[in-house]
Amino acid sequence: MANQAEDLKGQGTKPAASLTSLAARPAAKYVGFALLLAWHYALWFAPHVFTHTELLDERVTVSWLVNLGATVLFLFLIALALGRKRHLSSFCWLGHVTPVLMAAATLLLCVAPFSLTVPGVAYLLSFFLGAAEAVMWILWGERYACVKANFSIKHIGTVFGFTLLACVGLALALPPVASAIFVALLPLASGGLLTLARRDGARSFPPLLPKNAAHGGFKSMVVVCGISFVASVAAYFLAAVIPWEELPTREVSFTFGIMGGAVLMLGIAGICIASKDKVNIFKLYPWLLVFEIVAFTLFMADGALYFPAFIMAVGISSIFEILLIMYFGILTSKGYNTPALAFSFSGGFVRAGIAVGNTLAVAYEHAPAVAQAVTPETCLAFICVLAALLIPLVRQEFSILALTAAPPSKAEVDEICIEVAKEFSLSAREREILELIARGYTTNTISVKLVISPYTVNTHIRHIYEKMQIHKRSELLNYINMQRSDF
Repeated sequence: MANQAEDLKGQGTKPAASLTSLAARPAAKYVGFALLLAWHYALWFAPHVFTHTELLDERVTVSWLVNLGATVLFLFLIALALGRKRHLSSFCWLGHVTPVLMAAATLLLCVAPFSLTVPGVAYLLSFFLGAAEAVMWILWGERYACVKANFSIKHIGTVFGFTLLACVGLALALPPVASAIFVALLPLASGGLLTLARRDGARSFPPLLPKNAAHGGFKSMVVVCGISFVASVAAYFLAAVIPWEELPTREVSFTFGIMGGAVLMLGIAGICIASKDKVNIFKLYPWLLVFEIVAFTLFMADGALYFPAFIMAVGISSIFEILLIMYFGILTSKGYNTPALAFSFSGGFVRAGIAVGNTLAVAYEHAPAVAQAVTPETCLAFICVLAALLIPLVRQEFSILALTAAPPSKAEVDEICIEVAKEFSLSAREREILELIARGYTTNTISVKLVISPYTVNTHIRHIYEKMQIHKRSELLNYINMQRSDF
């Protein structure tokens, strides 16, 4: 009762504190970014959002491709401009202005009669929305890095699955104008949650590993991104080359495809929650390629199987994006890369693959005679490529597990200490103390071993913290030992 009385005091600040506390819960922290993804899919996949134009109108398709291209371009440009030292969240106003501009541009694109009547206007708005989405992607990535999110599949999978299912389903169910307004509000909701999340005061980013020590993580990222790019090309070529007129749900099939991806993510999360043993989601990654091969096989087997092939292709492509966010997010928390680089890779490669696959299918659509002649051969080629990619992907799985789960050996810790000393210009004595800390020595035991006073040891430790921009021993140990998140 005393606690309740205390809670009733200061009512002016308690609601905000309660909301902040709610947003800090493990699963709730992913809602804001999930809303950003839901905005993208609801905008381009719900048939009633564009009030004056059909979803499959060529101008809408080109606008979507322009949007994808702009997102990819600005994701990489922002990551390149920021480098290893700067962060986009330093510009606090971006988190407030960008969602408002996104909402206004979305509403203008969807509702204004002239937006798609004059294609140039639609393409310009789509390009702007792609750039703004890239900004929000990286802002959310930096927020997750500050709070050291572990990207647990049981949390992120559940939140992303339910959010996509609810938002895309609601956009489908609402009448045209209401659907457009609802979709336009999603960036505002995402931006509002981002502002709320920043109230926790977390501003410290995980210290970056030295470049040489982080090389293995970057190499793994490139390999996984390359495979995901090709898989995304294949998935969206299949989705776009299937004649939608022959699908039982016609243009609504695209909406069902995205909702199918949400259901698949919920299924994966459910398996992880129900399993008594830890389920490594990256072991499921090769199965997505297998399912893609099955989708191509269904498409080539019989026209009656077009619908399941289509749903599988669209759904799987949306899963790639979320898996990369999880994988690269974990690497970011371990100091392998910056949040901007991690989120630019996770979104950039998949969306670039989607754009290329869809563009290839559109080219086939404009040359029906050629398409009829080479589509079966193209599908067979994609099946062979996907099957071939299974080999490096399975091999890469061991690298992924090592980077995200396996504890390092003593030799690896010593190697990291050497690289840290070089990267941060530590003195010989500071490096010696760093190695002893990594082996578990306390301040007193270090002073005894090195025959110096505890005060001198603490002075050296403080200098190490300052050079590495670390605030306490636990952060230093996590940094050195590269302890892995429980996902």
